Amino acid sequence: MNPMVPPGISRPVPEDVRTACQLWYVALGVGLVQLIASLVAQFGQRQDLAQRMFDQVEQQRPAVTLTQVQAWMAIVFVLVGVFWLMLTGAGVAVVYQLGRGKAWARALLTGFGVFLVLGAAGTLFGIGVEEGAAALVAGGAGIVQAVLAGGAVFLCYRSESEAFFRPGPR
Repeated sequence: MNPMVPPGISRPVPEDVRTACQLWYVALGVGLVQLIASLVAQFGQRQDLAQRMFDQVEQQRPAVTLTQVQAWMAIVFVLVGVFWLMLTGAGVAVVYQLGRGKAWARALLTGFGVFLVLGAAGTLFGIGVEEGAAALVAGGAGIVQAVLAGGAVFLCYRSESEAFFRPGPR
């Protein structure tokens, strides 16, 4: 039941929502670890990736050299890293809104949590698994991130949390 609150007095943030926000912040941090490990794993295979890309591009554009393709690969790695950092920053902003009681933030993070859990299930069953220490760290980080996100989503739907996300004075 949602108690009536006089205007101008804010409701306290339930402990479950505070804990969910903390779990989300940690999950986003673990996501950065996963990003770094994935980029390190891919960087270790950059010669093979560049050669495969060169073989595909060479048929369409014979003037392209392997050195150019290797430069493109380096640029792609940097762009992926920057893009992922921007997404993480947006995630931090959404988690902040979750702590303020915004239902849209809870819905968005619920969808993201489901996505992370499904991705971790693929990692658990070895779908698309690469070899090497960096790939192992990335897979482990993905699983830990999914567990944290699943716990945060669960906490956001408990009864005290549910009342906090209902419309009304804060």
